[in-house]
Amino acid sequence: MQKASAANDEALLDVRLDSGRTAREELKALRKLARLLDSRFEVLGVKFGVDALVGLVPVAGDAVTFVTGATALYTSVRLRLPWHVHSRIFLNLITDAGIGAVPVAGDLFDFFFRSHKRNFDLVEQHVLKRAAKQIKGPARQAAF
Repeated sequence: MQKASAANDEALLDVRLDSGRTAREELKALRKLARLLDSRFEVLGVKFGVDALVGLVPVAGDAVTFVTGATALYTSVRLRLPWHVHSRIFLNLITDAGIGAVPVAGDLFDFFFRSHKRNFDLVEQHVLKRAAKQIKGPARQAAF
């Protein structure tokens, strides 16, 4: 499947979904959270977020970012995205929390894995697909 252009993505963001909100509205808060958790800060060219900082606190830090990161899973379930999206998001969260709980190596892992950005990208991809289907749906019906 060919990746949509930026202009096409912009048009898709303004499509109103079944939830009653536009794709842009659905993704806005999740994008901000993913950025905060994964890439809000930069030191010497290395981007990192609150996940990496809070992850320095053994066990509790990873538990907190797991719960916070579950927002992507909640959004995915609320929007009724395909089950495999839920599974991938959950796997990313478990991987981040599990490996992140390992002393030292887990802390380094937290700086580079960026599970929250991965989860945002999954949700965004499927929300844009759904918006594209909604645009095409009425056009097909009108042609018949």
